Amino acid sequence: MSPAPIAPERPDSIPAAVAVAIVHDLRNPLSAIHGCAEMLIDSRLSHLQVQRIAQNMYGASVRMQELLEEFLERSKGIEKGRELCDLRELVTSAFEAIVQTPEVQSVRILRDIPAGLKIVVDRHRIRRVLVNLLVNALEAMPHGGTLHVSAFSEADGILVRVRDTGPGIAPEIQSRLFEPFATAGKPGGIGLGLATSRQAILDHGGTMWAESSDCGACFNFRLPSTSVNAEGRRMAGRDPQRAKSVSC
Repeated sequence: MSPAPIAPERPDSIPAAVAVAIVHDLRNPLSAIHGCAEMLIDSRLSHLQVQRIAQNMYGASVRMQELLEEFLERSKGIEKGRELCDLRELVTSAFEAIVQTPEVQSVRILRDIPAGLKIVVDRHRIRRVLVNLLVNALEAMPHGGTLHVSAFSEADGILVRVRDTGPGIAPEIQSRLFEPFATAGKPGGIGLGLATSRQAILDHGGTMWAESSDCGACFNFRLPSTSVNAEGRRMAGRDPQRAKSVSC
């Protein structure tokens, strides 16, 4: 008996990978809204606290709207323009997106971003890269630790590092760390965050890689300081995808 023919995909259906990407990117703002709502329901809060929670919920809802608009634009082949951004402001904005994450309360956060570092990027995509890396670092330290975000100006661009003091990268996932759907059993994880983050960095002419040891993990990405010759750098530059083991 010949195999049954495969039904063609409906032209109006959403590819599975795109659907999973939507779920992944919407999860963080939805979690923030959920956490804020729980605080409003279960706690006796001052007017100032309620106002702050409402601002966080508003910010999360705005991020969801931005994400949905971007998915619609990308599905239509519309590319957003890039703009000159201040890196310190982008990092601050990324931290604001995770302020309601429970792990934040038990983690020491260090930020070492010199003033005046500028990059020409799609603001929303690079902000999501930072949010993904910050969330991953926090989830690696459920019992507390230190999260250190730093940046350095180099001759041909800007290097950003997100370092945690968690257990490091699991050996079974090191060789495919940036592959889609690769996950080492993180609760609720679907293995798209690092893959989409790396692609965003590549699309900006940069590179992304990771380092791991018993002292924790460090995720690095390098971006050109301006958009000039970014495409040429992307094609010629080295992109060390896999995690490296380093000494403490």
